[in-house]
Amino acid sequence: MHLLFSLSLLLALLHVTSCLLIGAFNIKQFGDKKSSNTSLIDVISTYKYIVSEPLGRSTYQEQYLFLYTEQTVSVVKNFTYDDKMDAFSREPFVVILTSTECLTYPKALNWSLVSFLSCSPAVKDFVLIPQHTSPDSAVKEVNSLFDVVTDVRARWNTNNILLMGDFNAGCSYVSGADWQQIRLFTDKSFHWLIKDDVDTTDCGHS
Repeated sequence: MHLLFSLSLLLALLHVTSCLLIGAFNIKQFGDKKSSNTSLIDVISTYKYIVSEPLGRSTYQEQYLFLYTEQTVSVVKNFTYDDKMDAFSREPFVVILTSTECLTYPKALNWSLVSFLSCSPAVKDFVLIPQHTSPDSAVKEVNSLFDVVTDVRARWNTNNILLMGDFNAGCSYVSGADWQQIRLFTDKSFHWLIKDDVDTTDCGHS
């Protein structure tokens, strides 16, 4: 268990109340102290999981980890994005899932946990694309997620795609003027679930 989580930086958690809930968390390091917390491990061990290979350009690497409840979703396919242009410090690990629950896209939310609360049979299969950007290249990496979406659309013929992150798209990393260089922002076919005025940053500790 320790080896599995030791490099994991992003956690995508799926579970159900009356409908499907999806959240993304940057858990930083998962080392000896956290892995020895039996209460935490007892909770984690109740979920199924899929995890990426270690990703990164140097000896410092991270992993993407998805936890999910087998009763409500299952993994159909996955792949690591082929980053031919070397746009990402850590390539996105893309997963397509199928759900036995209903899933619809809500209006913009005013909190950082992305949740799907409205029930409808509109969406069954959907794609999750997590990305933890490097703060120094956040503008380039967030913009390049447009290319990942294009790849997924061609590969799996779907528009049911959710981008999740720690995008580092705030503080001094992405300024107001920078957004005009980011296709996810300028292309109005993309729907941002978290409103622009919501502070999801920790700039005081950056």
